[in-house]
Amino acid sequence: MIEKLKWISVAITIIAAVTISFKLTAIWLSYCLFLIGHSIMIYVMIRNKDWSLLTMNLIWVIIDITGFINWF
Repeated sequence: MIEKLKWISVAITIIAAVTISFKLTAIWLSYCLFLIGHSIMIYVMIRNKDWSLLTMNLIWVIIDITGFINWF
């Protein structure tokens, strides 16, 4: 189950990056996708007790929220 969640998170964050890079959606929507992907990964990292990647994903969530607020 955790392995599937990791891949779901990866897919969502790739989609978010592509939508920003190619201007396929509004930027705030891409940040929402990033937020979902990073939030899923936070859950996975807590379950795996992977503190370094958890820290990185917590910082990404802060960046995602900031981006959403700035662009929405």
